[in-house]
Amino acid sequence: MILCGMLCVPRNLKNIKYRKKNNFVFFRKDFFSSENKHFKIGIIGGGPSALYCCKFFLKNEKIKVDIFDKLPNPYGLIRYGVAPDHISVKNIYKTFNPVIINNRYRFFGNVNIGIDIKIEELRNYYNAIIFCCGASEPFFPQIPYVKKIDSKENENFPDIFHARDLIYFYNNYYDDIRCKKIDNYLNSFENFSNSVIIGNGNVSLDIARILIKPIDELNKTDINHNYLNSIKRHRINHVYIIGRRGYKQTSFTNAELRELFSLGNVKVILNKNNYDMCSYFNGHNNNGNLDEDHENSNMRNRQNKLFLNMVQNYQELEKNKDLYNKYKIIEFIFCHQIKNIYPINDHIKNVEFEINKNFKNNNTNSGYKKSISTPLLIYATGFKKNTFSENLYNQSIQKYKEDILKNNFGIFRAGWFSTGPKGNIASQIITSKNIALTISNFLEKATTFFDNDITHLLNKKKIQFIPFDHWNYIQNLEQKGITPKQYPGKFSTINEILGILNERK
Repeated sequence: MILCGMLCVPRNLKNIKYRKKNNFVFFRKDFFSSENKHFKIGIIGGGPSALYCCKFFLKNEKIKVDIFDKLPNPYGLIRYGVAPDHISVKNIYKTFNPVIINNRYRFFGNVNIGIDIKIEELRNYYNAIIFCCGASEPFFPQIPYVKKIDSKENENFPDIFHARDLIYFYNNYYDDIRCKKIDNYLNSFENFSNSVIIGNGNVSLDIARILIKPIDELNKTDINHNYLNSIKRHRINHVYIIGRRGYKQTSFTNAELRELFSLGNVKVILNKNNYDMCSYFNGHNNNGNLDEDHENSNMRNRQNKLFLNMVQNYQELEKNKDLYNKYKIIEFIFCHQIKNIYPINDHIKNVEFEINKNFKNNNTNSGYKKSISTPLLIYATGFKKNTFSENLYNQSIQKYKEDILKNNFGIFRAGWFSTGPKGNIASQIITSKNIALTISNFLEKATTFFDNDITHLLNKKKIQFIPFDHWNYIQNLEQKGITPKQYPGKFSTINEILGILNERK
């Protein structure tokens, strides 16, 4: 991992003497000149990578860590990116309990670094800061019709949403404009029956599952009840998942695919012609030779069996078309790309697609009609880093270049803000451990200790920050149930949370 170019890496790393414990590198015992002084690290963002970094730092008794998040709560992606019905994944937050109870860790929620507190102010309180801001901004492919949708001349074009909009909506993200927009949109008409999702990743599978899963089952999760009320107005029974490449180029995990098969009263299907077309495309490389990686992959072989099951389901339905009315359908379409989108009325849009132009045999009959009419088109085409955070990071690196070279101040980044949106939550463990080691080596050269407390600055600026014990109180209220049926839920506005905390004082 390359972090801040070579600026953040101290010289003569080979000369560091250290001992290992639990596979983590500690400073040598005689490194510190004072028993009572600590190095201080500030982390911007409170998601998984930040908490994993913190977990590793706290193994060293001479390091203190403060985490800042613009939201009232920690956990980031765990709280707002994981599907509500994946309860075991959401419960990963409990693994950070050893961090939370450590008196060398503090959380400052509702503090927006770069706006409430400037980097030059953090410079006076910390030896190093880490940007753990994630990568949650929606990425749309550079296709002409997407630009038309956003242009002023086409303000009345039927709404097209990114996966992030729906995910934040059903996960009850605070005060998000796009969440309100999709809520208003779903409530502006009734009884739509299908949806088209563009993208071949696990996010597409999550959305398809949440759209089609029985409301009674979702009602027992912490899902946004405004989403459930909106979706009750409709009868979604067919979800299309369209991808421009073949099924072996997808990033689906087998576990996520198998989960679709476990849904009650749902058939997952794949047209036989499309499967055959993809099989050639997937099994050969650009030279037309068999791709050994695909041929020898046990995981891919197991996945192939799942797609063959989809083909069998498709053939079963085609033999008895009445079954289409009996089951809800999740249908995969591979090796196709969107050609055009045009409105039919205020809500319905016609999605035209064609065989991927990069596919050699693009005259092959894929077995599909060339358009689908739907009111709900969702792009699950990936995410990117927040522009404000990226600019703040780059500007800070330039501004403090000399301090970084002299080991007076370190600026690092970790998690998806460093690597881009790759991997899952568990994959952050290794990357966070690596950056924690890099910063530990950086601190070996540091000579400054900070005894001042940033809470004084926050209070002076009258910033109503939320420490972890206050957030824990809010979280306990949520888990007891904030809805009439007392199912777990989430507060939907920051002002609502601040109001509750003010009443508690």
